[in-house]
Amino acid sequence: MADFCTVQDVENLLQIEITDADKIAACERAIAEATEAIRNYCHQYIEFVSDDEITLDCAGGTRLFLPELPVSEVTEVIEDEEVLTEDDDYKLGQYGILHRVDCDWEAGIQIVTITYTHGYAAPLPDDIVGVATRAAARVYQVGLRASDTDGVPGVSAKSLGDYSVSYASEVGGGVGEGLMGVSGARMLLLSEKDILNKYRYVMQ
Repeated sequence: MADFCTVQDVENLLQIEITDADKIAACERAIAEATEAIRNYCHQYIEFVSDDEITLDCAGGTRLFLPELPVSEVTEVIEDEEVLTEDDDYKLGQYGILHRVDCDWEAGIQIVTITYTHGYAAPLPDDIVGVATRAAARVYQVGLRASDTDGVPGVSAKSLGDYSVSYASEVGGGVGEGLMGVSGARMLLLSEKDILNKYRYVMQ
């Protein structure tokens, strides 16, 4: 399972070099978290997967919605232990819709098993890489700031002579959502979710 961006992508965005081993590890963790956040929001694996086998419940009707998009190939369809034939029994339409030919799908629980190929082959779409890079960069930067302030949230300024610390209220994360520290921050901004909405799967 690969991540949706790289340390170099984060470096290019922030215009820095990340060379320290601990900072590279922190950046890689931030990238992994951003990748999973995108997958969770979209309800999609997104990466290319060949010959993935799934078994679905079916409510009947002529259409069956495959959960991972885009669908590039359907290799096998078994309905209630009967192997179906492409074109004669089913056809793959747009948006991952599997159409039953001349009859309805058999209704039942875990009744249709499908082997299919789905997702985006490398390189991933630029907008997904861009969202992952920005989200990972934010987590990485906040981690650096937390390290610099010994994990104390809200520090706005420090001085060394006659040591003093200034605090400010940390507010952000969207309308009506305040936060303090890393744990309260949004992983994905609303504007980034708008970008990802075209990849998001909504259960039919």
